[in-house]
Amino acid sequence: MRVLVTGAAGFIGSHVTRRIVRDGHTVCAAIRPGESTDRLTDVLSRLSVIACDLRDARAVQGLISAAQPECAIHLAWYAVPGKYWTAPENLDCVSMSLCLARALGAAGCSRLVAAGSCAEYDWDYGYLSEDTTPLKPRTLYGACKNATREILEAFCADAGMGFAWARFFYLYGPGEQQARLVRSVIQALQSGGMAECTTGEQIRDFLHVEDVASAVWAIAQSNLTGSVNVASGQPVKIRDIAETLGRILQASSKLAFGALPTDPQEPPLLVGDVRKLKSQTDWTPRWTLEEGLRQTVAWWRENSPVGGLLT
Repeated sequence: MRVLVTGAAGFIGSHVTRRIVRDGHTVCAAIRPGESTDRLTDVLSRLSVIACDLRDARAVQGLISAAQPECAIHLAWYAVPGKYWTAPENLDCVSMSLCLARALGAAGCSRLVAAGSCAEYDWDYGYLSEDTTPLKPRTLYGACKNATREILEAFCADAGMGFAWARFFYLYGPGEQQARLVRSVIQALQSGGMAECTTGEQIRDFLHVEDVASAVWAIAQSNLTGSVNVASGQPVKIRDIAETLGRILQASSKLAFGALPTDPQEPPLLVGDVRKLKSQTDWTPRWTLEEGLRQTVAWWRENSPVGGLLT
């Protein structure tokens, strides 16, 4: 199959791209102009890499003409940690997603899988299910994701293009950005410093990025349509994750719980219902949380940041 992956050099996109290539498919990897491909070094020779500003309709037309994809996986979005919740760039991402879908439809692409977020849900419900939980985004990011989904669902139905919307929850793993939870704790403990945390009583749903990637690829190969949660379905306290990392790194005494304030608006519970994903695809996660954290620690021990790539 010919597959187009946007955001292919990103945290999720690089793992998705690697998984598809290793399955023997032809991948066109769309990256931002000037973006590093260091995350794709091990599979770069087997990719067609095209630098494309997805905000430029003419450039998008050229991308689709070159790739001629049978399936597209759209992962590109503004995702700078700490900024993306309210960033005006979210509006650009809505526009570029619609432009991409229109070009894909005109080219006869048969399937589109795009990246959504648990931020689309009403977080007051805690346990979040595609079929029963109301949608009530609290941020510009969540609102833009949800609006994009609604428009793409309607457009793809009219265009005869199969469409699935992968709603990501919390993830971690090799190549994670510096400001994210798991990497920040690992980095602090490996350097011998204190890992400052909140009380850590919040309950979340974490999934290893390789399992996220395999879920996205399973969705792409299936006939599944509409929104589908990509999560572990397993509740875990933030504190438990930090304590596990402290134990793995033999630095439990360096965990400073309560050193950071807890946002009073932060929901106490966010866990994904994954019955749809598991029942309608052949996806099974590879990593338990303990094993995945150990693998991630080992990866960071062997890989130091290269330039600005992993920061």
